[in-house]
Formats: sequence, structure tokens, C-alpha cells
Amino acid sequence: MKNHKIIFSGFFLYSILFLSLNVFSQSNANRVVLEETIKKYKSHTAITYDVDFAIKFFDDEELNYVHSKVNIIKDKLDTIFNSKFSYSRVNTSINVIKYYNYPYLYVIDLMKKKIERSDASKGQIYDVTGNIDGDVLKSNFASIEKLEKKLNVPENNVTYLDTSNFLKITINYPDKDEIYGCEESIYIDKGKKVITKKSYQAKYKDQIQRNSWLFKNIVFDEFGESDLKSNMNKYLDSFPIEDYKPPTDEDYKLLDTGILAPKISGTIFPNYEKVSTLNFEKITLIDFWFTSCMPCINAISHLNKLYKKYGNKIDIIGINPYEVSKKDSEKIYNFLRRTPIDYPIYLVDTIPADYNIKAYPTLYIIDKKGLVRYSRIGLSENMYNELDEVLSDLLKK
Repeated sequence: MKNHKIIFSGFFLYSILFLSLNVFSQSNANRVVLEETIKKYKSHTAITYDVDFAIKFFDDEELNYVHSKVNIIKDKLDTIFNSKFSYSRVNTSINVIKYYNYPYLYVIDLMKKKIERSDASKGQIYDVTGNIDGDVLKSNFASIEKLEKKLNVPENNVTYLDTSNFLKITINYPDKDEIYGCEESIYIDKGKKVITKKSYQAKYKDQIQRNSWLFKNIVFDEFGESDLKSNMNKYLDSFPIEDYKPPTDEDYKLLDTGILAPKISGTIFPNYEKVSTLNFEKITLIDFWFTSCMPCINAISHLNKLYKKYGNKIDIIGINPYEVSKKDSEKIYNFLRRTPIDYPIYLVDTIPADYNIKAYPTLYIIDKKGLVRYSRIGLSENMYNELDEVLSDLLKK
């Protein structure tokens, strides 16, 4: 019996040792694939690829797609994008090429046969960084060092899944404020040592945002800077070029204090049938907002607090110009389950131009005579106190 126990114990220890060695060997093999891929991306100066990019925003069930042909040339001296690049975006309503060669970013409209030129050295890069098509550049080619850093951040949880053809690397990031469940996955073709697929997701309350990239036809060092310039110059030399004019303070100017506020007509959610006009019979705080605007969302708690304090002494109205049709009702209901709004929501097809709503949220306070007494763009930490002071003073008059 003792011999059986000794044999069993020996087999058990051998199994643990074998599994441990196998896991160590597999882990080492994964590291080798990753290191060789990073080394390969570092060794090349240019890349060409096709990419299918898709994004589902937090508050939207529909996917937005971008298919693009991308050319990137590394430029270590460039502190904005670390590269020169061009990429296309084509669908039924858009046919553009975006071309960057420091200091200029060009948006080449092939339908309208015209070009808008922005000065990236002055921070005019919104056409890339503020647009979903800018994500087609995120192949890690010009920023492979950033991937290395992310993999070595102690707070990030990194796991590996090995298959016969691919190595999947998953990075789980720490929660940040109300955003949680942030996860990035990178798929490496083990034979070719290239990143062929990426995905990212993040959660906010009961919502989830998902991004995905599928890279195809990846070729390194097929072209150089002269090739990129030659391809783009055929457009730069033939299409008229107009320089981007950044908005001025005047462009964002709101109605002055003492000006008669224009009437606003719309429907009060959820009644889509009855159209009414705001008459400003009481002191009225109006907030121009929409459901996917994060600063708008953060402002709601301040407005709810004011609504609770002042009750029927004033009116607070949330004016939404985006989710205005019946098909959007479920979206608004879902939003209200996550973020209750205690005051009425007004749905408007058109905002009178004089309000000059260029950013969200934008707030106005209008007195009982219909005159503007306060206006502001955006959210501030002191929003509640600022609005409370104005409302309190107006009620004393």
C-alpha cells in the first residue's frame, strides 16, 4: 500500500512539474512571437494596408463602418502623428482622402474636387482626431512603442491566448471614473508576425462601446515619401485649396443680456403629436443638450438639483434637437432609466439661428419678459452655484 502511495505521489508531482514546464514553455513562446512582431514593426519605415473599421457608440445599437486604404511612413521628427500618411474614406455620400505631411493636413474631396488645408502645427487636426475615420490609422505601426508600454504597466492585466495560427493578447485596463470594463485585444498572425485584428470595448452604466479593426493586404516598405507626395500632388496641383479658418470668439457669441429671446417651437417628450411654443411666462432656464453628449450628461445632476430647489417658481427645459422623432423614443427612455431628468424635455426640429448653438451643452436663463439674462457654453464645476445665484437674484426682482 505504501508503494502505491509513493508511486501515486511521484506521478502527481511529475504531472504538476510537466504542466508547469509546459505553461512556462508556452508563455515563453508567446513572448517570442510578441517580441518578434514588435521588432518587425520597428524595423520597417512604411506600411500599406486595407482596413475595415467598425464602431458602436455607447448610446447607439447601430454599427458605423469605415473601409479605408492606408499608407503610413514613419517620421521620428513629427511630434503630432509620428508619421506622414494618407487614407481614404468612401461611401455613398463621401469620397475623400486625408493626407498629412507636416505641418499641413489636407482633406481632399474627390466628389466636390476641392481641398481644405489645415495647419497641424496650430492644433488643427480635428479632421483626423475628431472623426471616426481617424481610427483607421490605429494599426500600431507608428506607435508600436506605446503598445510595449501598455503591456508593461503593472495596473494593466495582460493575458495571452494561443491558437495554431494566432496569438491573442488581451489588456484589461483599470476603471476610470464611471467608465469600466475597458478591454483591448490584439491578434497577431504567428507566421507573418503582423497584427491582423484589434478590438476595444468600454462600459458606461448599462451601455457598451465597441471598436474593431480588421487589417488586410499588409505590405511593408512598398513606397517612400516621394511616392506619397507624387500620389497626392496630382490632387494638390489640380484642385483648388482653401485654408481652414478656425472659429473665432465671435462665431461662438451667444445672445447678449437684455436681448429678446426668440420663440422656440417643438413637442414635449413623450407627446410627439402636440406642437407647442415656449412662452417664457416664468423665469426659464433652457439647456440645449442631446443624449450622447457627456458634458450634457454631467450637467443634468446640477439642473435636477435646481429643479428640486425652485419647484414651480421657475421653468427648466431640456431642449434636444437630435433625438426628435418617434423612432428615437426608445433611445430617450433608455437614457432616462440610466440618467433621470426631473424637468421637461423639449424636442425641436430647428433651433432659431439667433441662439447660435455651436456646442453642447449651451444654457440660457430668460426672465418673465422674455429677455436673456444669462448664457454660457459648456460645463463647469461651479455650474450649480453660478446658475443658482442668477436665478435667486432674478426671483428677488
